[in-house]
Amino acid sequence: MRFALAIVLGLSTFGMASFNATVAEANVGRLRAIEKVVGLHERKNNKTIRRLVGVNPARVPWCGAAVAYAVRKAGGQPIKGHLGAKNWSRFGKGVKLSSARKGDVVVIRTKRGHHVGIYKARSKGRVTLCGGNQSNRFKCSNYRSSSVRAVRR
Repeated sequence: MRFALAIVLGLSTFGMASFNATVAEANVGRLRAIEKVVGLHERKNNKTIRRLVGVNPARVPWCGAAVAYAVRKAGGQPIKGHLGAKNWSRFGKGVKLSSARKGDVVVIRTKRGHHVGIYKARSKGRVTLCGGNQSNRFKCSNYRSSSVRAVRR
């Protein structure tokens, strides 16, 4: 499949390896971007977060804006409608949770609707996502693996 895709896109196998490396670099870049701002609180650091994500985090659910920030910092393009967490189910290419890599975008279902964050780890039926609007701050938190609705790369 990858070889066929490489031919269609006009890439050599070397070019395909370069393409895969670029995707991996974007993933790592997204996670690094979020980890650099972990701890910023939506009230205490309101001006800083507004500057980073483009919305007032004290008034707007901002997990999607935080993921958009991470995608931009890694050189990518956020999806249209990025403020809606569920909309991130359309980002990039879908992969199975069992194939998730650090930096993938993950959409979960919560009691209140949906949440989106950047994948960091998986262990014992839980996934660790880093993102915004987690306890009103940039934070890495654990969620049940069963709540995952989409993993996007």
